[in-house]
Amino acid sequence: MTGAQRSGVNIYDPAQRDPSLSRRPQNRRDDAWIEALLTRAPLGRVATVYQDETGQVWPFVTPLAFAYRPESLDLVYHTNVVGRLRANTAQGHPATFEVSEIGALLPSTSPLELSVQYRSVIVFGQARVLTDPEEARAALTTLSERVFPGLRIGQHTRPILDSDLARTAVYALSIERWSGKENWADQALQEEGWPPLPPELARPRPVEAAR
Repeated sequence: MTGAQRSGVNIYDPAQRDPSLSRRPQNRRDDAWIEALLTRAPLGRVATVYQDETGQVWPFVTPLAFAYRPESLDLVYHTNVVGRLRANTAQGHPATFEVSEIGALLPSTSPLELSVQYRSVIVFGQARVLTDPEEARAALTTLSERVFPGLRIGQHTRPILDSDLARTAVYALSIERWSGKENWADQALQEEGWPPLPPELARPRPVEAAR
Protein backbone atom coordinates (compact mmCIF):
# COMPACT_ATOMS: atom_id res chain seq x y z
CA MET A 1 0.00 0.00 0.00
CA THR A 2 1.35 3.42 -0.97
CA GLY A 3 1.63 6.40 1.32
CA ALA A 4 -1.20 8.09 -0.55
CA GLN A 5 -3.44 5.07 -0.03
CA ARG A 6 -2.59 4.90 3.68
CA SER A 7 -3.48 8.57 4.05
CA GLY A 8 -6.92 7.93 2.55
CA VAL A 9 -6.30 9.57 -0.83
CA ASN A 10 -7.90 7.64 -3.69
CA ILE A 11 -5.51 6.70 -6.47
CA TYR A 12 -6.94 7.28 -9.94
CA ASP A 13 -6.91 4.10 -12.00
CA PRO A 14 -9.13 4.12 -15.14
CA ALA A 15 -8.74 0.33 -15.35
CA GLN A 16 -10.52 0.02 -11.99
CA ARG A 17 -12.94 2.96 -12.16
CA ASP A 18 -14.85 4.25 -15.19
CA PRO A 19 -13.25 7.61 -16.06
CA SER A 20 -16.61 8.92 -17.27
CA LEU A 21 -18.08 8.60 -13.75
CA SER A 22 -18.04 11.90 -11.87
CA ARG A 23 -16.83 11.90 -8.28
CA ARG A 24 -19.71 14.14 -7.17
CA PRO A 25 -23.11 12.49 -7.66
CA GLN A 26 -24.96 15.75 -7.02
CA ASN A 27 -23.36 17.28 -10.13
CA ARG A 28 -23.94 14.34 -12.50
CA ARG A 29 -26.42 14.77 -15.33
CA ASP A 30 -28.29 12.18 -17.38
CA ASP A 31 -28.04 11.22 -21.06
CA ALA A 32 -30.82 13.57 -22.19
CA TRP A 33 -29.07 16.53 -20.52
CA ILE A 34 -25.76 15.53 -22.15
CA GLU A 35 -27.33 15.25 -25.60
CA ALA A 36 -28.99 18.66 -25.21
CA LEU A 37 -25.66 20.34 -24.41
CA LEU A 38 -23.86 18.57 -27.25
CA THR A 39 -26.63 19.63 -29.64
CA ARG A 40 -26.62 23.33 -28.76
CA ALA A 41 -22.90 23.93 -28.19
CA PRO A 42 -20.98 24.90 -31.36
CA LEU A 43 -17.44 24.75 -29.97
CA GLY A 44 -15.38 22.18 -28.07
CA ARG A 45 -11.87 20.86 -27.49
CA VAL A 46 -10.54 17.48 -28.59
CA ALA A 47 -7.61 15.89 -26.75
CA THR A 48 -5.34 13.48 -28.62
CA VAL A 49 -1.85 12.09 -28.20
CA TYR A 50 1.10 11.30 -30.45
CA GLN A 51 3.56 8.54 -29.57
CA ASP A 52 6.99 8.71 -31.15
CA GLU A 53 9.35 5.87 -31.95
CA THR A 54 10.90 5.95 -28.46
CA GLY A 55 7.52 5.57 -26.74
CA GLN A 56 7.37 9.20 -25.63
CA VAL A 57 3.76 10.44 -25.59
CA TRP A 58 2.92 14.00 -26.61
CA PRO A 59 -0.58 15.23 -25.59
CA PHE A 60 -2.32 17.89 -27.63
CA VAL A 61 -5.61 19.82 -27.28
CA THR A 62 -7.36 21.36 -30.30
CA PRO A 63 -10.25 23.84 -29.93
CA LEU A 64 -12.67 23.65 -32.87
CA ALA A 65 -16.26 23.73 -34.10
CA PHE A 66 -18.11 20.42 -33.99
CA ALA A 67 -21.50 18.80 -34.48
CA TYR A 68 -23.14 15.95 -32.57
CA ARG A 69 -24.88 13.30 -34.69
CA PRO A 70 -27.31 11.32 -32.51
CA GLU A 71 -28.21 8.95 -35.34
CA SER A 72 -24.64 7.64 -35.49
CA LEU A 73 -23.65 8.56 -31.91
CA ASP A 74 -20.57 10.50 -32.90
CA LEU A 75 -19.06 13.97 -33.16
CA VAL A 76 -17.77 15.40 -36.43
CA TYR A 77 -15.25 18.20 -36.98
CA HIS A 78 -12.54 19.21 -39.43
CA THR A 79 -9.08 20.77 -39.53
CA ASN A 80 -6.30 21.44 -42.01
CA VAL A 81 -5.49 18.51 -44.23
CA VAL A 82 -2.11 18.12 -42.51
CA GLY A 83 -1.08 18.94 -38.94
CA ARG A 84 -0.84 17.63 -35.42
CA LEU A 85 -4.47 16.56 -35.04
CA ARG A 86 -4.36 14.59 -38.29
CA ALA A 87 -1.08 12.90 -37.29
CA ASN A 88 -2.34 12.10 -33.78
CA THR A 89 -5.65 10.70 -34.98
CA ALA A 90 -3.97 8.54 -37.63
CA GLN A 91 -2.13 6.65 -34.86
CA GLY A 92 -5.43 5.26 -33.59
CA HIS A 93 -5.21 6.24 -29.93
CA PRO A 94 -8.41 6.94 -27.96
CA ALA A 95 -9.58 10.57 -27.98
CA THR A 96 -11.41 12.73 -25.46
CA PHE A 97 -13.70 15.65 -26.31
CA GLU A 98 -14.78 18.45 -23.94
CA VAL A 99 -17.70 20.87 -24.28
CA SER A 100 -18.61 23.49 -21.69
CA GLU A 101 -20.77 26.51 -20.90
CA ILE A 102 -19.38 28.97 -18.37
CA GLY A 103 -21.41 31.41 -16.27
CA ALA A 104 -20.18 33.72 -13.55
CA LEU A 105 -17.17 33.59 -11.24
CA LEU A 106 -18.39 33.10 -7.65
CA PRO A 107 -16.40 34.83 -4.86
CA SER A 108 -15.91 33.26 -1.44
CA THR A 109 -14.20 33.96 1.87
CA SER A 110 -12.65 30.48 1.59
CA PRO A 111 -9.79 30.16 -0.91
CA LEU A 112 -10.87 26.57 -1.65
CA GLU A 113 -14.47 27.57 -2.40
CA LEU A 114 -13.74 30.25 -5.02
CA SER A 115 -15.82 28.84 -7.84
CA VAL A 116 -17.42 29.24 -11.25
CA GLN A 117 -20.80 28.33 -12.70
CA TYR A 118 -20.37 25.64 -15.34
CA ARG A 119 -22.02 22.98 -17.43
CA SER A 120 -19.74 20.45 -19.10
CA VAL A 121 -19.66 17.22 -21.04
CA ILE A 122 -16.68 14.92 -21.51
CA VAL A 123 -16.84 12.39 -24.35
CA PHE A 124 -14.57 9.33 -24.53
CA GLY A 125 -14.17 7.44 -27.78
CA GLN A 126 -12.25 6.66 -30.93
CA ALA A 127 -11.65 9.24 -33.64
CA ARG A 128 -10.90 8.54 -37.29
CA VAL A 129 -10.25 10.50 -40.45
CA LEU A 130 -13.08 10.13 -42.96
CA THR A 131 -11.45 9.02 -46.20
CA ASP A 132 -14.59 8.21 -48.17
CA PRO A 133 -15.53 11.42 -50.06
CA GLU A 134 -19.29 11.04 -49.62
CA GLU A 135 -18.95 10.28 -45.92
CA ALA A 136 -16.70 13.30 -45.46
CA ARG A 137 -19.06 15.50 -47.52
CA ALA A 138 -22.05 14.46 -45.40
CA ALA A 139 -20.18 15.12 -42.16
CA LEU A 140 -18.96 18.51 -43.34
CA THR A 141 -22.49 19.43 -44.42
CA THR A 142 -23.88 18.50 -41.00
CA LEU A 143 -21.13 20.45 -39.27
CA SER A 144 -21.66 23.59 -41.38
CA GLU A 145 -25.44 23.59 -41.02
CA ARG A 146 -25.31 22.88 -37.27
CA VAL A 147 -22.85 25.66 -36.47
CA PHE A 148 -24.75 28.13 -38.70
CA PRO A 149 -28.47 27.40 -38.09
CA GLY A 150 -30.67 28.16 -41.10
CA LEU A 151 -27.81 27.97 -43.58
CA ARG A 152 -28.12 25.22 -46.19
CA ILE A 153 -25.18 23.86 -48.14
CA GLY A 154 -26.00 23.83 -51.86
CA GLN A 155 -28.78 26.40 -51.37
CA HIS A 156 -27.21 29.34 -49.54
CA THR A 157 -23.69 28.25 -50.40
CA ARG A 158 -22.27 26.40 -53.34
CA PRO A 159 -22.02 22.61 -52.95
CA ILE A 160 -19.02 21.04 -51.22
CA LEU A 161 -16.64 20.11 -54.03
CA ASP A 162 -14.08 17.34 -54.24
CA SER A 163 -11.47 20.10 -54.36
CA ASP A 164 -12.76 21.33 -50.97
CA LEU A 165 -12.40 17.85 -49.47
CA ALA A 166 -8.84 17.69 -50.78
CA ARG A 167 -8.02 20.78 -48.70
CA THR A 168 -9.36 19.61 -45.32
CA ALA A 169 -9.36 16.63 -42.97
CA VAL A 170 -12.82 15.61 -41.72
CA TYR A 171 -13.12 13.49 -38.57
CA ALA A 172 -15.74 11.42 -36.77
CA LEU A 173 -15.30 10.58 -33.09
CA SER A 174 -17.39 7.54 -32.16
CA ILE A 175 -18.77 7.95 -28.64
CA GLU A 176 -18.07 5.05 -26.29
CA ARG A 177 -18.79 6.80 -22.97
CA TRP A 178 -19.70 10.26 -21.81
CA SER A 179 -20.09 12.25 -18.62
CA GLY A 180 -22.18 15.35 -17.91
CA LYS A 181 -21.71 17.70 -14.95
CA GLU A 182 -23.37 20.94 -13.85
CA ASN A 183 -22.75 23.34 -10.99
CA TRP A 184 -24.77 26.53 -11.50
CA ALA A 185 -25.10 27.69 -7.90
CA ASP A 186 -26.09 31.31 -7.21
CA GLN A 187 -23.15 31.75 -4.87
CA ALA A 188 -20.14 29.87 -3.56
CA LEU A 189 -19.86 28.40 -0.08
CA GLN A 190 -18.43 30.82 2.48
CA GLU A 191 -16.03 30.27 5.39
CA GLU A 192 -17.91 29.95 8.66
CA GLY A 193 -16.78 32.43 11.31
CA TRP A 194 -15.00 34.65 8.79
CA PRO A 195 -16.26 38.20 8.05
CA PRO A 196 -18.33 38.40 4.85
CA LEU A 197 -16.88 39.93 1.73
CA PRO A 198 -17.60 43.63 1.12
CA PRO A 199 -20.41 44.19 -1.41
CA GLU A 200 -18.06 45.15 -4.25
CA LEU A 201 -16.24 41.81 -3.89
CA ALA A 202 -19.24 39.61 -3.04
CA ARG A 203 -21.05 40.00 -6.37
CA PRO A 204 -20.74 37.19 -8.94
CA ARG A 205 -18.54 38.34 -11.80
CA PRO A 206 -18.99 37.61 -15.49
CA VAL A 207 -15.99 35.74 -16.84
CA GLU A 208 -15.33 38.58 -19.31
CA ALA A 209 -14.97 41.03 -16.41
CA ALA A 210 -12.11 38.99 -14.97
CA ARG A 211 -9.90 39.46 -18.01
